[in-house]
Formats: sequence, C-alpha cells, structure tokens
Amino acid sequence: MTMRASGLGVAVLPPVLLCLVLALVTGCSSEAAKSPRPETSSDAPEKALTAGTCWDDAQLPEALGAQAFDAWVEEHARGEATLADSMRDDAAFAQGIDCSEAHSLELYNVVELEPALTAQIKEYADLLDQGSALYRKVRDQVNDRCLAGSAYGRAQRKGGGLPVQLGPSLDVDAGLNLAWDPFPADRWTKGERKFVCTLEQEQPGTLMFADLPTSKVPIAARVCLNTPGTYVPCAGKHQAEDIAEMILNTAIEKGQINDRKAVRKGPKGEYVALSEAEYVKLDKICATLLGRVSTVRGGVQARAYPGSVSQWPTDNGAYVASCFALKPDREPPPPITGTVFDKG
Repeated sequence: MTMRASGLGVAVLPPVLLCLVLALVTGCSSEAAKSPRPETSSDAPEKALTAGTCWDDAQLPEALGAQAFDAWVEEHARGEATLADSMRDDAAFAQGIDCSEAHSLELYNVVELEPALTAQIKEYADLLDQGSALYRKVRDQVNDRCLAGSAYGRAQRKGGGLPVQLGPSLDVDAGLNLAWDPFPADRWTKGERKFVCTLEQEQPGTLMFADLPTSKVPIAARVCLNTPGTYVPCAGKHQAEDIAEMILNTAIEKGQINDRKAVRKGPKGEYVALSEAEYVKLDKICATLLGRVSTVRGGVQARAYPGSVSQWPTDNGAYVASCFALKPDREPPPPITGTVFDKG
C-alpha cells in the first residue's frame, strides 16, 4: 500500500475546525489593571444555548470590555496569557437571530462528555490547556458527539464503527468554519457542563450546518487537488476531491490503528502508510460517506489517505487522514470535474 500514501503527494490539511480544537488568536493584555466586571449581556437574564439557534458575531472580549475580560481571564484562566488566547474568539452569544435570516454563528449541537471524563475536569482552565492529555481526550469526545447525528457521524458508524472522528473538509478561504467550545465560563462554574458545536460564517448568511454535505454549499468551498499535492478549484479538472477529514487518535489509543508502524522509510525519506487491513476499514467509512452525499457516477470511489509525517501527529497532537473521491483504477488518477456533492 505504499502507493496509497504517496500517490497523491498530499500533505493532508487538519480538519478545518474539527476539527474537532479551540481557536487560538495571539495577543493578550493580561497585565492590564483589573476592575470589576461591568454590567453586560452576561448579567442580564441568560439566553438558552440550545441546538438550532443562531447568533451574531460578537466575541467575548468586546462584549465584556478590555478590563472586564482581563478579570475574566484572572478568574477562569489562572491569569495565564496562553490560556486566555483560547477565549479571545469565544462567542458572546449577545444577540439571537432567526436562522432564516443572515447570521454569523449557528449553534448546531449541544453535547456533554461522559461523566467519568467530566469528573477529570477540575477547573475551567483545564478546558483551555491544549497541550494536555486531558484536553485531547475532551477534544476527541466532543468532536465525536458534535458530529454524531450528521451525515459524517452516521457514515462513520454505518461504515464499520472504527472510532475515528469524521468531519467536513472545507477550503480555508471559504469563510466557513466548524468549531466547538465549552459553555461560557460563568455558566460552566454554575454547573452547565456542556459544549457548543458551531458553524461560523465570516460573511453572515443563511447556510446551515445540515447543508454542508449537500449541493447547497458553494463549489468554491470544496477542496480539490492534483498530484503531487497541488490544490486547485473544484470547478475545473482535478484528480481528487477531499470530501472529509478524520482524526484517528481514538482508534490509535484502542490499538485499532498502529501509529508507529505507519511511519516508514523510502528512497525519498519517511512517509506514512497504513496496513492493508487498516486501509480496508477506513476505506469503508469513506465509501459510506460518499454514498450518502453523491450519486457516485463515472467510476469515482472514496479512499482513505493518511497525512504526511509532519501530521503524524500534528502540532496539537492529532493524527489525521482524509477521504478522497477519485478514480483509483490507475496511477496517477485520471481527471474529474466538479464536486461529488450533488445531492440537495
């Protein structure tokens, strides 16, 4: 299966927000003078954070104000600048918007962890420390539960149930981002130990999370490429379309994928290639997803490809792979045109 790993020459992109990590933005003024929190939307009667609600684009620092945000960091993030960065782009949930109207944020799911994992979280700051083993366990379980009811989660279970987190692949310049966050810190400390799963639109619109596996998504938001790893618009000719991203950590932890044996040495250096049995299991998941989102014409099939050595694992500890739609009958794959997402 060495050609599987190297045939497309792809450095697989991490799941766009599946990706399932808290977004980071640099720059924190934690040394500013502390002051009591002013009255904000957080002091008003709290609006329910429930699945199927939509919101404006207000973020926590602007809703609280600079000094109050510093106090928030001191209280909930141990006063540490690095942890504070994890909250700088948190949604403030300031203004609810009817989802049929243009909105910036859709809360498409609300999930909880298994009680045993929740019990390991001793303080809110534990949810912000992205370098910790606990954070990674939380990340993988939240991602899994966020997407469980979607076409991606159903394909993962129906395709054999290998414990991977399967989610959408979206062009990084498309302005569509998936994310998850714990409930705001004040709610968490009051006992609302839940997580929000969100679809963010940089330009407000009416696209919904349920639309992601359908033809309603603009073709410019899809991800297509040519060998050896050149990304090209899906509207034109290309050799493969990246239809989903996978995080393999849980499968690795359970011994169902061998991460160490996957790194191999070749004439051009190290590369990642899985075993035949591992490819069969991942291919089944990819094929199941393709059947759900596409009419599957012209000999196009779905195959799994692991990420490059630099992504085994990524900087945030995720082992990633992609589901590619392509014609695998010869190497390199013959060109195809357009996106395979052709179901409404």
